[in-house]
Amino acid sequence: MAESQRVYLDDIYASEECQGSVFRAVVMMAHEARFINNQSKQGYIQLTQKPTTIAMNRFKEHKLTMIEKGSNDVTEDAVKSSVVEAAPSAEAVAQASADATDAF
Repeated sequence: MAESQRVYLDDIYASEECQGSVFRAVVMMAHEARFINNQSKQGYIQLTQKPTTIAMNRFKEHKLTMIEKGSNDVTEDAVKSSVVEAAPSAEAVAQASADATDAF
Protein backbone atom coordinates (compact mmCIF):
# COMPACT_ATOMS: atom_id res chain seq x y z
CA MET A 1 0.00 0.00 0.00
CA ALA A 2 1.35 3.37 -0.94
CA GLU A 3 2.06 5.88 1.80
CA SER A 4 -0.52 8.33 0.42
CA GLN A 5 -3.30 5.72 0.74
CA ARG A 6 -3.11 5.51 4.53
CA VAL A 7 -5.15 7.30 7.11
CA TYR A 8 -3.34 7.42 10.42
CA LEU A 9 -4.88 7.72 13.86
CA ASP A 10 -3.30 11.16 14.16
CA ASP A 11 -5.35 12.23 11.11
CA ILE A 12 -8.51 10.95 12.75
CA TYR A 13 -7.81 12.43 16.16
CA ALA A 14 -7.07 15.81 14.55
CA SER A 15 -10.27 15.78 12.51
CA GLU A 16 -12.98 18.08 13.81
CA GLU A 17 -15.51 16.49 11.45
CA CYS A 18 -15.37 13.06 13.12
CA GLN A 19 -14.62 14.46 16.58
CA GLY A 20 -11.61 12.17 16.99
CA SER A 21 -13.74 9.02 16.74
CA VAL A 22 -12.32 6.18 14.68
CA PHE A 23 -15.84 4.80 14.22
CA ARG A 24 -17.11 8.10 12.83
CA ALA A 25 -14.12 8.34 10.50
CA VAL A 26 -14.76 4.86 9.11
CA VAL A 27 -18.47 5.59 8.68
CA MET A 28 -17.72 8.85 6.89
CA MET A 29 -15.28 7.20 4.49
CA ALA A 30 -17.57 4.20 3.91
CA HIS A 31 -20.54 6.42 3.02
CA GLU A 32 -18.38 8.45 0.65
CA ALA A 33 -16.96 5.31 -0.99
CA ARG A 34 -20.48 3.92 -1.50
CA PHE A 35 -21.63 7.21 -2.99
CA ILE A 36 -18.64 7.30 -5.38
CA ASN A 37 -19.19 3.68 -6.37
CA ASN A 38 -22.88 4.30 -7.07
CA GLN A 39 -22.04 7.37 -9.17
CA SER A 40 -19.58 5.28 -11.16
CA LYS A 41 -22.06 2.44 -11.70
CA GLN A 42 -24.66 4.91 -12.96
CA GLY A 43 -22.16 6.35 -15.43
CA TYR A 44 -21.88 9.82 -13.92
CA ILE A 45 -18.15 9.59 -13.21
CA GLN A 46 -15.17 7.64 -14.54
CA LEU A 47 -12.95 6.20 -11.82
CA THR A 48 -9.17 6.29 -11.99
CA GLN A 49 -8.77 4.99 -8.42
CA LYS A 50 -10.72 2.70 -6.14
CA PRO A 51 -13.70 4.35 -4.41
CA THR A 52 -12.16 3.63 -0.99
CA THR A 53 -8.92 5.34 -1.96
CA ILE A 54 -10.78 8.41 -3.19
CA ALA A 55 -12.84 8.50 0.03
CA MET A 56 -9.71 8.21 2.19
CA ASN A 57 -8.04 11.03 0.29
CA ARG A 58 -11.11 13.25 0.68
CA PHE A 59 -11.12 12.52 4.41
CA LYS A 60 -7.47 13.49 4.73
CA GLU A 61 -8.18 16.70 2.79
CA HIS A 62 -11.03 17.50 5.24
CA LYS A 63 -13.63 17.39 2.48
CA LEU A 64 -16.00 15.01 4.28
CA THR A 65 -18.53 15.96 6.91
CA MET A 66 -21.05 14.06 8.98
CA ILE A 67 -24.55 15.38 9.48
CA GLU A 68 -26.35 13.83 12.41
CA LYS A 69 -30.09 13.41 12.39
CA GLY A 70 -31.99 15.78 14.60
CA SER A 71 -35.09 15.08 16.64
CA ASN A 72 -37.31 16.16 13.73
CA ASP A 73 -35.92 13.53 11.37
CA VAL A 74 -37.65 10.54 12.99
CA THR A 75 -40.92 10.68 14.86
CA GLU A 76 -41.23 9.07 18.29
CA ASP A 77 -44.07 6.87 17.04
CA ALA A 78 -41.85 5.46 14.29
CA VAL A 79 -39.12 4.68 16.80
CA LYS A 80 -41.54 3.05 19.24
CA SER A 81 -43.18 0.95 16.54
CA SER A 82 -39.83 -0.25 15.21
CA VAL A 83 -38.71 -1.19 18.72
CA VAL A 84 -41.93 -3.06 19.42
CA GLU A 85 -41.73 -4.93 16.12
CA ALA A 86 -38.08 -5.84 16.65
CA ALA A 87 -38.52 -7.09 20.23
CA PRO A 88 -38.97 -10.87 20.46
CA SER A 89 -41.95 -12.24 22.35
CA ALA A 90 -41.54 -13.69 25.84
CA GLU A 91 -42.34 -17.15 24.48
CA ALA A 92 -39.62 -16.86 21.84
CA VAL A 93 -37.08 -15.79 24.47
CA ALA A 94 -38.07 -18.68 26.75
CA GLN A 95 -37.86 -21.17 23.88
CA ALA A 96 -34.44 -19.88 22.79
CA SER A 97 -33.23 -20.12 26.39
CA ALA A 98 -34.51 -23.68 26.69
CA ASP A 99 -32.90 -24.64 23.38
CA ALA A 100 -29.59 -23.16 24.49
CA THR A 101 -29.77 -25.03 27.81
CA ASP A 102 -30.58 -28.29 26.01
CA ALA A 103 -27.58 -27.80 23.72
CA PHE A 104 -25.23 -28.09 26.69
